[in-house]
Formats: sequence, structure tokens, C-alpha cells
Amino acid sequence: MTKYNVYGLGNALVDNEFEVTDAFLAEQNIEKGLMTLIEPEQKQTLLASLTANFPLKKRAGGGSAANSLVGLTQFGGSAFYACKVGNDELGSFYATDLEQSGVTTRLTELDSVGETGTCLVMVTDDAERTMNTYLGCTADLSVNELFIDELSEAEYLYIEGYLVPSPTALTAIAKAKNQAKAQNVKIAMTFSDPSMVKYFKTGVEEALGTDPIDLLFCNEEEALTFTETDTLEQARDNLLTRAKMVVITLGANGLLIATADDVIQVAAEQVTAVDSNGAGDMVAGAFLYGLTQGWDLTKAGQLACKAAAQVVSHFGPRLTQVQQQQILSQLA
Repeated sequence: MTKYNVYGLGNALVDNEFEVTDAFLAEQNIEKGLMTLIEPEQKQTLLASLTANFPLKKRAGGGSAANSLVGLTQFGGSAFYACKVGNDELGSFYATDLEQSGVTTRLTELDSVGETGTCLVMVTDDAERTMNTYLGCTADLSVNELFIDELSEAEYLYIEGYLVPSPTALTAIAKAKNQAKAQNVKIAMTFSDPSMVKYFKTGVEEALGTDPIDLLFCNEEEALTFTETDTLEQARDNLLTRAKMVVITLGANGLLIATADDVIQVAAEQVTAVDSNGAGDMVAGAFLYGLTQGWDLTKAGQLACKAAAQVVSHFGPRLTQVQQQQILSQLA
């Protein structure tokens, strides 16, 4: 029996979330719906503008893969997270937040200097989330933060697509994948954001590699952009040459689960969306929980849809453990 259901590799970011207007995004020349990397000076300027115009809705631990792992552990799974924080207050906040959520790390064994990464999450009234991210020291995530022995005790390696702009992170991904293959650990990856496949496609290709991985998560826009195809069916078939299973989120239309032998569509739960931040992360965490519990694909997809519907119904990328257990009981 494995020690961890999932070993995650991703960024460590503290989210600051604001409810903004489309006019504000236009005034700030921010591309709506995407994640954009920013420098420290840009972060300070934007944060000042945000706090002057809008109240802070929420501060919470974030990072795409971290959100997925928190979702998995709060359903009852087990996870280890390899990431990098600075030796500052935000770093301590982040490490404590993961520990309280049930995700194992070895951050206290690292002596990382620098500033912990921050994500400024801007949500408009159509529930679309736009992110400007200052990576801080997580931009230098490397093989030094892997704790490769922990990976050998996992069922899945889960790779965050947001890592691909970093050369040192790509080296860490390659080492983790090689270890996973040597130890018969399954490999999963998420594209994370349309900006990754739009602006960093070479890095995404390198992270995927030439051998098909076991599981790929993406949304419809990412699927179409990465494959340069016109229809979802074409994108699906193309992606199945890169992964043995593909899970494509379709927003209000639910999600599509595809393998070489089957295509399953799972309907979305109908809710009033106020914030889409974290929905895809929850889909991955819930789906991986279902898979590692031996569930069939349809049931795992249903859990993912139910959990994602709850995430978009409130501000912030995560749910409480009580909320997740209530969702789980609906599928018992």
C-alpha cells in the first residue's frame, strides 16, 4: 500500500482575492481570464490600486496543485506537496495552512531565502477569475525541493502546468517523472491556465514528454489552443496521443472524460457562479481522489462536478472539510 495517493509538484502562492470590474481590468491593461506573471514593482503598484478601490475578499493559501491536494485530503485522501516558500511571514502562513489542511510537506527542512509568491486574484461579476502572479522564490523551484524519496511512496505524481516557464522547474519535473517511471508511479498533469499553452507551449511540450502520461487535465480553451484544432472532438483525439486519459472541463456543461476505449460526459451541477477561481483545481483533486479509491470514471467525474459547483458558488478556491464531506455523502 502506498503512503500517499498523490505527490504534487507545483508553485506555493498566497492568494489575495478581490471582486473587481471589467473597467478596472481595462484601465490596468490586464488580460481578462488569464494568469499573467508580474514583477515585484508591478505587484506593489497593482496591489495599491486594488486595495484603494476594492475590499479584500479573502487571503488564503493557493497554488493550483496545492488547491487540488487540499481538495483530495479533505475528502479523505493522502498527499505530499513539493514546493518552495520564502523565509518570511507568508511562507510560515503557507506551510501552516497546508499542514492544517492535511497535506504533508517537508518545508521546515528547507532553508529558502527570499519572498514567498503572491497571486492577486481579480473576480468580475460574471464569475471569471483573472490572476496576476508574482512568483517570488517559487520561480526557482528546483530538484532541491523534490524530496524524491517521498515520490516513491505515492500512487500518482501530479504536475502543475504553471511551472513550465521556469527552466529549473522543468529540470525538476524531468527528474520527478523519471523517478515515477522507475517506481511505477502514475503520472498526471494539468495545463493549469490558457496562458501556459498560449505563451509557454514549448515548456508544456517538454513537461509532457514524448511518452503518453497517464492522466491529463485541461479546460476546453486550453485543449483547443494546445492542439490548434477547431472542435472539441479533434482536440480530444489529439490529446489522447499525449495521455492515456484526458479530463476536459466544460464549465456549465460539466466535464468530458476520454480514454482510447470510452468517452464519458458528466453533467454539471446547476448553481449561480460567483467566482471560478479554483474550480479546475477542485476537479483534479476530486477526480484523483475517486480514482485512488477505486471508483469508476463516472462516479469520480460526478464527485468532481459536485465539488467544483460548490467552489464556484463562493469566493476562494477551496471548500471546508465539512462541505467536502457533505458532498461525499451524496455519493455514498
